[in-house]
Amino acid sequence: MKMKLGWAEVVLLAAPFLIIALAWNHLPAQVPTHWNLHGQVDSWSDKATGLFLTPLLAVAVTALLHILPRFDSRLRHENNHSRMNAVLPILRIALLAFLNIIFFLQVAISLGWPIAAARIFDSSVLGLLLVLGNYLGNIRPNYFVGIRTPWTLQNPETWRATHRLGGRLLFFGALVLLVGQFLCSDRLFVCLLVSMVLAYAVWGFLYSWHHACTHAATL
Repeated sequence: MKMKLGWAEVVLLAAPFLIIALAWNHLPAQVPTHWNLHGQVDSWSDKATGLFLTPLLAVAVTALLHILPRFDSRLRHENNHSRMNAVLPILRIALLAFLNIIFFLQVAISLGWPIAAARIFDSSVLGLLLVLGNYLGNIRPNYFVGIRTPWTLQNPETWRATHRLGGRLLFFGALVLLVGQFLCSDRLFVCLLVSMVLAYAVWGFLYSWHHACTHAATL
């Protein structure tokens, strides 16, 4: 399984560069790099900078996610069959898939394909949150990924409780928005998404504090 995920990671990293090589002569000199709330392109860049930015970012982020666990004392001694080591490749692939979708949107719009870029982007953001929510409860205490508050980092029980409940909240919140995006305007959807993310951050901070205090009071 781990080997298959490794190959999937390689394919996702290589695919954008292959597409650039094949489509280079067919792409215009300027490519889109940003969309507004209405799904309209409001920022352009030269072809070389605009097309290579996201694939190179994907390479850098993937390399960082491979390296960081080696410097985390809490993960350094995880065995190869631990749940955490099984989850990290899935999270890397989910992030890579998200970045690739952004890249493919750039290419498709540059080639003049009539696609609903805003909807596709919104759905991909929610898809990434769904994956994160689904696996959040399996993440072990560490310093680089997860709901990292002073209380989750200090108390393994608080970490576990916060991530188990937080994973469910993130998953079902993203699921509700995934359905709701087709029932509201783009502007309202962005407001709801930003509100959810902010509320989730505040919840993680307050819940972990409350759990740590409650746990300390029972000792």
